[in-house]
Amino acid sequence: MSKLAEQIAAIEAMSARERKAEWRRVFGTSAPPAFGSGLLARALAYRVQEQATGGLGKTQLRRIAAVGSKSGDRKPPSPSLKPGTWLSRTWHGETHLVIVLESGFEYRDQRYISLSAVAKTITGAAWSGPRFFGLHSPRLGRLGVSASG
Repeated sequence: MSKLAEQIAAIEAMSARERKAEWRRVFGTSAPPAFGSGLLARALAYRVQEQATGGLGKTQLRRIAAVGSKSGDRKPPSPSLKPGTWLSRTWHGETHLVIVLESGFEYRDQRYISLSAVAKTITGAAWSGPRFFGLHSPRLGRLGVSASG
């Protein structure tokens, strides 16, 4: 068995406490991230492999960056909302109005950092805010939104 394989096998055999101690030793930090023991083992094994092989080369790093920058491969997170836009939704017979601000949203004189936070306040459950307010629908796709200000 190679030295690298032995190191990885040793990590796999460690207890959670031993993995945390190994993280401190390998990374020189006071506390490991709040990972579960399994993820901590995988991160340690990756680090051991990275140190043994020299890590990713410039070519691989450029390819990763190129894949991450291809905007055509990803959908934008939500439609662009201009400050001053009013959004409304009727929920259980009550109409709820939200104003888009420069940074965040206003609902009933309270400021929120996201539409999802507003939707949770209204419904009491975790919702996608853009979906709750009809900014995109699985049947209709994403809708264009313009200021109604």
